[in-house]
Amino acid sequence: MIATVLSDTDALITSLDKLIAKKRDIKQAAMQQLLTGKQRLEGFGRSSGKFKQTEIGLIPEDWVFIELGNIGRFKNGINKSAEDFGFGSPFVNLMDIFGVSTISTSEYFGLINSNDIEKKTYDLKKGDVIFVRSSVKPSGVGLTTVIVEDLPNVVYSGFLIRFRSNDSLDLNFKRFCFSGEKFRKSVIANSTVSANTNINQDSLKKLYLSFPRSIQEQAAIAKVLSDMDSEISALEQRRDKTKALKQAMIQELLTGRIRLL
Repeated sequence: MIATVLSDTDALITSLDKLIAKKRDIKQAAMQQLLTGKQRLEGFGRSSGKFKQTEIGLIPEDWVFIELGNIGRFKNGINKSAEDFGFGSPFVNLMDIFGVSTISTSEYFGLINSNDIEKKTYDLKKGDVIFVRSSVKPSGVGLTTVIVEDLPNVVYSGFLIRFRSNDSLDLNFKRFCFSGEKFRKSVIANSTVSANTNINQDSLKKLYLSFPRSIQEQAAIAKVLSDMDSEISALEQRRDKTKALKQAMIQELLTGRIRLL
């Protein structure tokens, strides 16, 4: 009986893992279609339907195709000696970026000794995009995090590069446009490899980005992809809770604290 209960729980976990993988594949396919304009959401781009050839392939005729350096400015982060760490103001480090799509608070950051000029020079404002400058693996270089709220008195590491764009990109759209397959390939292709894989400001400035000219269309694309993320996150939470329940059941059942009828 105990084995049956645990086996059924394992089957549920396996089915959730498969569903999560399927949803991730669906989202990846949606990103490839929506971020290249091959699929347009209802109400956008229906009148033309024409495409233009660019260095990254065909994109809709009414989309923007431009180098990043023409829509914003890049700034490397602050570099400090070892004795300046552990006190002072909040500090966004390299490890605060990996696997994090957005940052809205400085609550969990480490501290660094920074003066008022440094806080002004290396500040982080709503809409800024942080690029990973250096990574052990090529897949990690150029990953991005979007700052979704102003972060007063916060500075960021020299292993990171801040991109502060003009008003041509929707805040939520930034979460996705820099993680599309074609853009990620161009980041890695323009990186250099030594002990780590690195990318610099000059290389980032020359990278091309394509996006809808309409902020409303950008926001609509971001909404679709955000909803997919929310669905995946809910499934992951359900799976993790099921795993935790299984561990608790094992403890209770195998010690006899709970007896099955």
